[in-house]
Amino acid sequence: MAHWFHRNPLKATDFAKFELKEVIKNDHASKICGELRLRRDKFLKHLESGSSDLATVEEEFKAYIALFYGFLYEIDGETDAKNSKLRHLMKFIWTNSLLGSEAIEVSDSWFEALNICMNMAIWLMKHAAWISSKDEVRDNEAKAIHSCLRKAAGIFSYILEKTEKLDGLGNFPGNDFDSKILNAYINQCTAEAQEVAIARAIELKHAPKLICALATETANKYQECDKCIGSFDPTTFDKWRRYFQLKHRFYLAYAYAYLGESLLAEDKCGMAVRACKEGIASYELAEDFCAKYAKATGPGFIAKPEKHLFFRRIQPLLKRHLEKAERENGFIYHDKVPDECPLLDNSACYGLAKIDSFSYPEKSEQWTIASYGAFDITKANMPDFGKPKKSSKKLPPVKEEKVYETDKDPNNLSGCIIS
Repeated sequence: MAHWFHRNPLKATDFAKFELKEVIKNDHASKICGELRLRRDKFLKHLESGSSDLATVEEEFKAYIALFYGFLYEIDGETDAKNSKLRHLMKFIWTNSLLGSEAIEVSDSWFEALNICMNMAIWLMKHAAWISSKDEVRDNEAKAIHSCLRKAAGIFSYILEKTEKLDGLGNFPGNDFDSKILNAYINQCTAEAQEVAIARAIELKHAPKLICALATETANKYQECDKCIGSFDPTTFDKWRRYFQLKHRFYLAYAYAYLGESLLAEDKCGMAVRACKEGIASYELAEDFCAKYAKATGPGFIAKPEKHLFFRRIQPLLKRHLEKAERENGFIYHDKVPDECPLLDNSACYGLAKIDSFSYPEKSEQWTIASYGAFDITKANMPDFGKPKKSSKKLPPVKEEKVYETDKDPNNLSGCIIS
């Protein structure tokens, strides 16, 4: 199966030593810092491969941020809702998923927490792509793809809610905490999860109206993605935009194909002819965007949708529906083919992907009033107090394993990503 999903790079980060000898008063605090250093490194290592075990990665992710909890919130035995005295104690350095080796450094623990969450969400997208690239994707694996994408959307949504914690990032256009970037990721994840639902609906031969409505909603999601990032530097964001544009047109083609089939079943042959012709036009635009996508500038692991059976099957399907509609219309109905295309159904009720909400986990058991009190920040030097600035360090990209691609077509009727 040709690679179907575009994926942006993971965020790179400088090593965090958690060496706070000047503020640590006893072994409890020292143990927390030592374990944070090890857990962070171990978690980030797992992300280098999309094939890493999902349960293990999720466990490592939650363990690290639960242990990091005390750097975000005060541990007072009551609400734990106040800002931690440790929040600005350490400087963290991270790149952005689309801006190359240029890094931002901030002495703010929320910057670390949200970047870690961002990398987890991007990895969930990569894990979903890894599953989908297998020779045959079984039903339980399709559900795993759907789940990973919904989880990723939930984490991106959580980050969007928490970006108010970070000030001064507006000086870095295209950074990952821009609301437009985050909304593009959220819409991409929900649209791709809906692709799984469309594939399943086609494979199980659900009603054409249902498939049409779901394909329309998915096309609209990709159009929203495109709008989100339309104002950013095209030399960096063009490839991501072209992916959204080709998927928008592709799912419009599917929507019109199944609208045509639905109209045929209602003996509205003239309208069916018009819908199928619109679908063919959308397919041709999708083909054009595939070529533009392949040549576009910008980072990311490149999809090859035009080689995928799901992409290749839509043109013959549209032509079959069109030929049948024209034949029936010529022999029996003699309907006038309208100049205006029939409207697509924008009110899908089934198959819409719901975001799997994410909440920051409870603090690790290692955080107690005593262990929190073992950090004496009166001896710390915190001159910049959380102001973001461009780092002097150029961070190399994460060495990610390439997602395997099979050259085999799916052995099923639809050519979709489930079998």
